[in-house]
Amino acid sequence: MTLSNSADFLLEGLAVTSSEPGLAVVSIANPLDIPAIVPFKAAIDRCIDAGNLFVVVNLININFMDSPFVGTLMGCRKALQQRGGDLAICSASQFLQDRLSVMGLDRVFHFYATPQTAVADFHFLGSKEQFSLTLPLQRNCVTLLRRMACSVLAKKGFKSKLIFHIETIIDELANNAVDYADADSKSFFANFTISRKKIVIIVKNSRGEMDNAAINELHDKYKNPEVSMDSVRGRGIPLIKMLSNSVNIDVSQTEIIVQVTKIVEV
Repeated sequence: MTLSNSADFLLEGLAVTSSEPGLAVVSIANPLDIPAIVPFKAAIDRCIDAGNLFVVVNLININFMDSPFVGTLMGCRKALQQRGGDLAICSASQFLQDRLSVMGLDRVFHFYATPQTAVADFHFLGSKEQFSLTLPLQRNCVTLLRRMACSVLAKKGFKSKLIFHIETIIDELANNAVDYADADSKSFFANFTISRKKIVIIVKNSRGEMDNAAINELHDKYKNPEVSMDSVRGRGIPLIKMLSNSVNIDVSQTEIIVQVTKIVEV
């Protein structure tokens, strides 16, 4: 029996439902122990074959999951991620969720209250949102930019720790833009690209014309930052590097562009 985008099928206690292309919900009726491994992997394989690479595992009727099945769950998620998809868990009882957290699964998987909330998040996972702003070269605009970005991330459901890291990165980058912009410049530019997998921040400011020696000196400062009393606010390149996954700088004779990438951890 093949899996279509609108059909259900029952495979040894596993009901797989796909209401739209790319997404599937696996509902399980039996305890998740060693005998459940083979049919579960077969269900995931059918999802992959059908192109449903975002899978929600519904645990509403489950009170037990053993260690071998946990390994299977992680292996299936890896197989989906290698193809650009993902696997999430929903509707787990508090008892089961506590047991899974003790096993460390709360650091590996997203837990959702219902299949609908998981599917809604998968819609965002496969998307990418971007917005750009040109702001006056003023200190109060740094605060405005920071608060706006954090508000967007909070509404998207990102964890508070990541939001705090992004807030700190933005604060440092934007203060750098204000501090080191050309005196005649009136504004600086910020761009944000947000997906469930990573957040990319680009800040650009104009600079008085620099010769090659000044450009090389600025590159060296970003590549080999020194921690000093001047690194506390608006100049904290070491802090930006510590909180992000990559920092790239592009310096021309009249512009400084810094791009920071932050990988989103579960």
